[in-house]
Amino acid sequence: MKYLLKNILLIMIFIIPFNNAYCCPKIAIINIAKIFYTIPQKKKISKELEKELHSNFLKIEKMKKLFLSKIKKLENKKLSKNDKEQIKKEIIYDKKILLQKISYFTKKNNQKQEQARNKILIFIYNLINIIAEKGKYNLVLDTSNIAYIKNVKDITNDIIDLANEQNNVLII
Repeated sequence: MKYLLKNILLIMIFIIPFNNAYCCPKIAIINIAKIFYTIPQKKKISKELEKELHSNFLKIEKMKKLFLSKIKKLENKKLSKNDKEQIKKEIIYDKKILLQKISYFTKKNNQKQEQARNKILIFIYNLINIIAEKGKYNLVLDTSNIAYIKNVKDITNDIIDLANEQNNVLII
């Protein structure tokens, strides 16, 4: 009898306080990748990024064409030896400058894309929080991290709808 009372007391101490917190957790799932590629804000940011980097890309393309034209010019057999040497020096210099510009452009492009991706993800997480609070979900999981789950609400489309409603929201 003494052990029975201890066990009941232990059960009451450890289970009852957690009963409300873990009784019936509301779980939802989302597909972040689908949301990321579907929301209109992502398309806006992609267009802005493309516009911003396009002029630098055109400059590099122009330099590349000039570099290739000098290489073709070097193949001309009518050129004197001094002219060929001068063109070779120009080609070496232009190649160095072109590689530096390409490297700088690539780094800048990667930085801008990462910043844009982070802005979009922060926006998506804010939308997730809004939907989770409305639906009173305790846990929201990404489908890419789940092998199998049954009888759980998928709120992906709710988040996409909310993003479409906030289409004019500019992500800063």
